[in-house]
Amino acid sequence: MLRNFLKTASRIIVKQRAYAVINLIGLTSGIALALLIMAYVRSETNYDTFHEKIDRLYRINYKAPNGLDLASSPPPIAPAMKDFFPEVEHAARLYGRNISIKLPDQDIAFEETGVFFVDSALMDMFSLEFVQGNPSRALVDKFTVIINEEMAKKYFGEANPIGESLIFSGLHSFKVTGVVKNFPENSHLRFNMLVPYENMFDLETEQTAQVLRNNLAVNFVISHGYTYVLLKEGADPSQVDANMEAFLKKHALPQMLVGQVFTLFPVKDIHLKSTALAEPSTPNSMSTIYIFIAIGLLTLVIASINYINLSTAQSLTRIKEIGVRVIMGSGKQQIVMQFFVESFLFVSISMVLAFGVYYVTLPLLNLFTNKNLLFIDSIDMPLAFICVALLIGITLLAGSYPAYFVTKFNSVGSLKGEGVTGLGSQWLRKSLVVFQLSIAFLLLTCSMLIVKQLRYLHDRPLGFESQHVVTIPLFSQNLNGIFGQRDSLFTTRLKSFRDALESETGILKTTLSSNPPGLGATYRGTIPEGFTQEDRIFVANFSVDYNFNEAYGLEVITGRWFDEDYGTDRTEAFVINETAVKEFNWLSADEALGKTINREGKFGKVIGVIKDYNFNSLTTPVSALVIEHNNNQFNILSVRFENDQVTTLMDKLEAQWNRNFPEKSFEYTFLDEQLDSQYANYQSFGDIIRAFTFIAILISCLGVYGLVLFIVQRKVKEIGVRKVLGSTISGILLIIFKDFFWLLLFGFVVAIPVSYYFLNDWLQNFTYHTSLDVATFVLSFLILLGITLLTVSFQAIKASLANPINALRSE
Repeated sequence: MLRNFLKTASRIIVKQRAYAVINLIGLTSGIALALLIMAYVRSETNYDTFHEKIDRLYRINYKAPNGLDLASSPPPIAPAMKDFFPEVEHAARLYGRNISIKLPDQDIAFEETGVFFVDSALMDMFSLEFVQGNPSRALVDKFTVIINEEMAKKYFGEANPIGESLIFSGLHSFKVTGVVKNFPENSHLRFNMLVPYENMFDLETEQTAQVLRNNLAVNFVISHGYTYVLLKEGADPSQVDANMEAFLKKHALPQMLVGQVFTLFPVKDIHLKSTALAEPSTPNSMSTIYIFIAIGLLTLVIASINYINLSTAQSLTRIKEIGVRVIMGSGKQQIVMQFFVESFLFVSISMVLAFGVYYVTLPLLNLFTNKNLLFIDSIDMPLAFICVALLIGITLLAGSYPAYFVTKFNSVGSLKGEGVTGLGSQWLRKSLVVFQLSIAFLLLTCSMLIVKQLRYLHDRPLGFESQHVVTIPLFSQNLNGIFGQRDSLFTTRLKSFRDALESETGILKTTLSSNPPGLGATYRGTIPEGFTQEDRIFVANFSVDYNFNEAYGLEVITGRWFDEDYGTDRTEAFVINETAVKEFNWLSADEALGKTINREGKFGKVIGVIKDYNFNSLTTPVSALVIEHNNNQFNILSVRFENDQVTTLMDKLEAQWNRNFPEKSFEYTFLDEQLDSQYANYQSFGDIIRAFTFIAILISCLGVYGLVLFIVQRKVKEIGVRKVLGSTISGILLIIFKDFFWLLLFGFVVAIPVSYYFLNDWLQNFTYHTSLDVATFVLSFLILLGITLLTVSFQAIKASLANPINALRSE
């Protein structure tokens, strides 16, 4: 009997090819999109699960006195934790930076990212898979390095790297003692090289190294690196959090107790639940995951709705078939089973095609999300169970109502061409169409608002000129630059480099700073006049050159900028922004002039107030900013250039750099690109939403097209009669259009409050955001209306132009 059901189902599919194609495209697209989203969600929710001890692995998060939540923490914590906390099995520091690295016999150096200085205890905490070398001796000896497979191949090819050397910063030789497999992609922490923590000081000048050792040994305020903690089996992390204050009182100097709070944060939750600043990699959020899951489910529901609608509509064309079956002895169970087998066969074909689409489109998902998901890796037992559940669920969902609906036919009446009386089926179909059009409207509005918000962030004035600027790091990326002591030789070379650049045609100006503007600042202990140390104020701090304001177009609203002619400006002067005036409770910008500031022992007076500018990204509100002139903190050289012959200009910059700083590879970044990169995740998110929106609208239009096809077939005689009686083509089109217009309008009305709620909530994630106005909703409605009318028009016009004689003579 099953064989007969399958044969009949196959014939029905072939006979009703138009409906079959529409349903196949819709269901295949919906299932394929669900598979893509499933792959993405599984990847995101499995971050760091490859660590064997992940359930006991934590990182210390730092809430600074200024309210900032930081992923990084002070370095003195880890060495003292194991003796103080009985719950702690291991604790380890981890500090990452960029370093110029080369082979001993080569002149070309590579600027390597992901070089981490770590305590050896980390080897007992993280799951590192050694390919070569002795894990028990890893990171025990100084001037050794563990590299991953990517670095081993880059520097040594197929040769054995164990025992070979790498030169760091042109200064010291590090012996390779181990090669480990690359950390999986779903790791919040990705490294290229691991080096003993104590070697961090050896890469600095002797004077800086001494300052660093002395400061970092006792500094419980600075957010220098990361601290990871492995708890003992059964240990309660809340006990560690509760006793952290006592730990600080025992180990921190009194002047280092400024109200900071340290808590344990599960490593397995970092990628999706962390909102801390200074994460080693860009985290995602659970809200994004929920959005993707919702889109996948809604699109799948839209595809299923199409199938239900068209299957129900098709069942009306099979009234006589059902009547004959009943009269010939078929029971209701057999008729129901026939429809379920048809649904199962159809969904199975769609499932197979969906896997083909999934295989082809997975590289596109990787492109949008910057991932490297592999088709073969995603085919496993969990996916098989999910697909079986989808197959059964869609079959039941899409087959149940048509199966129930046709069993209500009167067998005798059906042979006369009579269908089921009542309007229930029409209302169900119309309700489902309204639902899917509401979903399409919601996704379209979301897509448009995301584009609008990204454009708003891109076009919003930052308060400084970011175009035509190249930023060049003077040192490998290194937080230790805060303590750096620049020797006279470096200062001389830097001056020679700047003089050479400014003599080049096309270069307008060079200037120095501790950071590029718009990309963050260092927060340091600050005591403005009227406050005391007990107030525990941490304020953004920026160190700049004498001509920084001219190079970036900063506006001084009162007082003056730093001036080389004033010898005390380097040691006793500060410039603040407008927000600092307000936060320091000073009456006005003019009143702020001459006020004193103590910035961690540097005493000085305010000589000027500048207009606020966004020194952080636009996801962070402007806060107080204290600017000083400190040569020892200059880490970035900014070069403003004319916008022509950029490639030639970069070649000249590199040549001059290599001439003056041969120990470090040349790096540069265009500032506007750096600023835009801060919103790369939002851009990718927007791209994906637009793609998914297109698919959802496509599926919705396919459903509308199928219903139009059905309606036109049902109204062939009515259209013929109307044409004979003198109706125009436009009049006939209006008859067909109006039903869908009202359905679309109703879907629009239903979707507005839902859209407004979710979109308004999403905009609150941004400190600076665009508005959710009526125009966005109206434009979405007009776009969807236009697409729907185009979808309806093809069949409607075709029916309107048909010869009415062919329709009227069929009986």
